[in-house]
Amino acid sequence: MKRIIFLLFIILINSVAVQAQQKTRAFQFKKPVKVVEHAKYSKINLYDAREIKDNLGVIQVGMMNANRLLVAEPSLEKQLQSQLEQITGRKGNGELLMRLEKFCIAELTGAFSEKGFLDFRAILFSKEANGEYLQLARVDTAIVVKGMDVTKATLARASEVVNNLIFDALTKNGDTTKSYSLSEIEHYDDIQKKQLALYNTSTYKDGLYRSYEEFALQTPSGGQAQLREGDLNLGFFKENEKGKLKKVNPKDYYAVVHAGNPFISSQDQFYALIKEDDDFIFVGPVMETASATNVVVASVLLGAIGGALVAGPETNYYTQKLDYANGSFIRMLNKQ
Repeated sequence: MKRIIFLLFIILINSVAVQAQQKTRAFQFKKPVKVVEHAKYSKINLYDAREIKDNLGVIQVGMMNANRLLVAEPSLEKQLQSQLEQITGRKGNGELLMRLEKFCIAELTGAFSEKGFLDFRAILFSKEANGEYLQLARVDTAIVVKGMDVTKATLARASEVVNNLIFDALTKNGDTTKSYSLSEIEHYDDIQKKQLALYNTSTYKDGLYRSYEEFALQTPSGGQAQLREGDLNLGFFKENEKGKLKKVNPKDYYAVVHAGNPFISSQDQFYALIKEDDDFIFVGPVMETASATNVVVASVLLGAIGGALVAGPETNYYTQKLDYANGSFIRMLNKQ
C-alpha cells in the first residue's frame, strides 16, 4: 500500500513538473457538425487585425489552475481553410477573406465555480472577379460560460461561433452597395470611424451622454453638466427639477463633455479622454483577481471580457482605448 501511495505521489509530482514546463496549449477548431451543399466558396484567406496575434488568450490547466497561453496549431488560416473544406459539399470556385478583429479566450476561477470568456469579432468578404471585395457577414459577440470546469465548453463555443459564421456565408452573395479593395479591408476600422461624428471633429458637444451610441453621434440626451468652483475633483453636477444642483452619478452615463473636454465613465468615476492618433485613450482603474492580472499580461482583453474582470479586491490602473464599434474598453498592455 505504501508503495502504491509513493508511486501515485511520484506521478503527481511529474505531472505538475510537466505542466510547469509547458507554457502554451494548442488550440484547434472542433469538427463542424453541419454541411452545406452547393457552397459558393472553396477558399478562405485571413487578414489578422488583432492587436495581439501570437495567442488566443489564456486557459487554466491542471489541479493548480495554471495559466497557459492558447496558441493556434496549425495556424488560424490553415485551420479556417480546413473548416471550410469540412463544411462544404459541392464547392464553387469563390474565395472568402476574413478580417479577424477579436479572438480572445480567458478563464477566471472563483471560490466554487469557474467562468470562461470568449470575445470574438470578424467580418467575412467575398472576392469578386475584378479583385474587389464585398461584405458577406459579420459577427461581434461576447460569451460567458459558467460551471465547475469551463475550459472545454469555452473552446467548444469558440469553434461553434466560427463554424456558424462560415456556414451562414457559404450560400450568400456579397453586399453590392459597397466594394472594398484589399487595402481598404486592412484599414476597415478607419473607414468605419469616418462615419462617426465623434472621430471626425475637434469640437465635442457639451452634455451628458447616456450611451456610446449618443457619444459616437455627438447627441447628448442627459442635459448639461456643471462644475462646482471649477473643481474636477468634486465631480460633475446637473440641475434637478427644482433647479438645484445634484451630483451626477457616473453609473448613469457613458460620457460627459464639459467646456469641450470629454470624460469617460469607468468604475464609478469620470476620467479624462484624450484623442491620440485616431483613437480615444484614457487611464482608468481595473479591479481584478490575481489570475486576471496574469491574463492581462498575457493578452489584451477586449470588450465585455474586460468589463467582466472586475471581481477582485486589487485595483490597478491601465491605459485603455475605446472600441469604435461598440464603445467598450480595450485594455492596453502598458500598466500605469
